Amino acid sequence: MPNLVELLGQISLFAKLTMAVAIVAFGLAVAYVFRPTEQKLVLMRPVSLATIFATVSGLLGGWIAVLASTAATPDGHLPVPTLYRGIAESLTVGFVSFGLLAAAWMLVAVGGLRRHATS
Repeated sequence: MPNLVELLGQISLFAKLTMAVAIVAFGLAVAYVFRPTEQKLVLMRPVSLATIFATVSGLLGGWIAVLASTAATPDGHLPVPTLYRGIAESLTVGFVSFGLLAAAWMLVAVGGLRRHATS
């Protein structure tokens, strides 16, 4: 069974860029925890939507690439291990991106508590 680091090394540039959007959302949430301002909170909402759309796009793009490159052998059998490996690589994008987005919103919640505590 491959580990996450191995999978991250094998995914496409598009998938890495997709996850970069989630890293931006996470970074914005970290900034909000340390300095909770209304501007950062307002920016967090569209960045989260961009992360969701980029993740869905990355997942679908990965599935398209896997299905387009998986051809049946002359005897009609699909290379199942290759197919599963490709699906696992494409699902890595969703796992990492949605995980970062969930952690980002947890940080926003903590920042919100800090913001209301100082008010």
